[in-house]
Amino acid sequence: MRKIFFSLLIALMLLCITPENNVTQAKENATLTVSSTITKNDKAVVDIDLSGNSGIWALKFKVGYNHSALTLESVQNGEVFLDGDLTMPDKLDKEEFVFVASSNSLKDIKGNGTVVTFNFKIVDYSPEGKYPIELTLIQAIDVDGNIIKMDTQDGTVTVSYDIKNEDIVFDKAKNEEIRIPLEAKETVNKVKINETEISEDSYTVDSDGNVVIGSDYLNTLKNGKYKASVETEKKNYAADIFVKEDVEKEIEEKSKEAKEENKKGEESKSTKKINGKDSKSEKGVNKTKNGRTGQKSNSAIVISIIGLVIIAGIVCVLVKKRRVNG
Repeated sequence: MRKIFFSLLIALMLLCITPENNVTQAKENATLTVSSTITKNDKAVVDIDLSGNSGIWALKFKVGYNHSALTLESVQNGEVFLDGDLTMPDKLDKEEFVFVASSNSLKDIKGNGTVVTFNFKIVDYSPEGKYPIELTLIQAIDVDGNIIKMDTQDGTVTVSYDIKNEDIVFDKAKNEEIRIPLEAKETVNKVKINETEISEDSYTVDSDGNVVIGSDYLNTLKNGKYKASVETEKKNYAADIFVKEDVEKEIEEKSKEAKEENKKGEESKSTKKINGKDSKSEKGVNKTKNGRTGQKSNSAIVISIIGLVIIAGIVCVLVKKRRVNG
């Protein structure tokens, strides 16, 4: 009788153990992307955006850039973390900027968008061209301390000086010499470009007293902004000159890029609206899933109770039979 009782008790215990429906799904890889941009009014705005985020609590990465061409003037928090979540460095002129953020809440952040924005300024007289903005992920974790794998995409800042009608510009496409005006016709002792003296064969002085720098020399310079210095017997002069590959083509390209940026901005606004609607829909789906999960759990409990009653009934019948036989 004892063997039968214990066998039924074990069966009851196994029946009462119901599988939980807490299935942990693997998180999709998120991506940190550095935007690429062209300088405007000697400044550049670079965003670092987070996408594909399924839950993050803390994030740390570093950003490297060319200090000889760009100066980091300021850093602004984005829309993923709160201002109080960030730990900002005491100085911005370090070799690499280290971004550190951790949520003050005990919940994962599941939002996407701009994590941080960098505001750069061109270092005076830097050559034009593309300069990489390199991002290195140090660590990303969720609220439980699990490491989150993230992809990273570097960006670029294209240094391109804006020019005005009164600026002295050497256009390589036109290949015309440039003139640096002097107040009076004087004997020129030296002409320097970025503090480097150029040979007398590279320039002349015209009848109006202007220093004329020849195209042969100017074609040896990289595209960019230069400081031209003229030393005479009575006075020293200084002027900024610009060397461009093709001014007309550059104006067309900048106009086209401005239109594309406006288009992207409009698309981004539309995407945010769509994501807002999707988010509500997802909440509704999650509620439905949770409701179904609750129903399944309740069903398991009911089945366990029914099994318990059946087993108790069997035990009672066996006990009665044993007493009668006894």
